[in-house]
Amino acid sequence: MPGICCAVGCNNSRQRNPELQFYSIPKELDQRNKWLASIRRDHWQPTSNSRLCSQHFVSGKHNYNSLFQKNA
Repeated sequence: MPGICCAVGCNNSRQRNPELQFYSIPKELDQRNKWLASIRRDHWQPTSNSRLCSQHFVSGKHNYNSLFQKNA
């Protein structure tokens, strides 16, 4: 199971940080575009293995209504 955060500058992984959660990029287009805008990686398209760690969410948990804690 993939477990490396795709956010620019983030070095979190499941192996180094087992207490973190890692979330798949949403497939729903509106949510997906919001996540991609917040991740801010130029010329990058996520794969089915791309994950974002819980440190990038305000509550520390995935929530479609919350904004990212950090600009990644």
